[in-house]
Amino acid sequence: MAVVRSLRWPGAVTVAKGGKFCSVYVGDGVKAGGTSYFPTEPPDVQSDPLDQIENPEPTPLEAPEEPAEPDTDAEVNPEGEDGDAE
Repeated sequence: MAVVRSLRWPGAVTVAKGGKFCSVYVGDGVKAGGTSYFPTEPPDVQSDPLDQIENPEPTPLEAPEEPAEPDTDAEVNPEGEDGDAE
């Protein structure tokens, strides 16, 4: 029986016996001697934002109870009279 281990790909092993062989690789896919992977440190966690002022809902399910607007179509008599013209 012969066992061969790869120096280039750690985790690669080949076993041979009687003309038959089997190759197995268990690794992370990084060549030996290659540059190592060192990720940068993540940025600091931000603090919670300030609370927002609550606003009315833009599309409420029910109509809000607001005072009725004044009637702008009614004629206004600037002299304050009852409208009886003589």
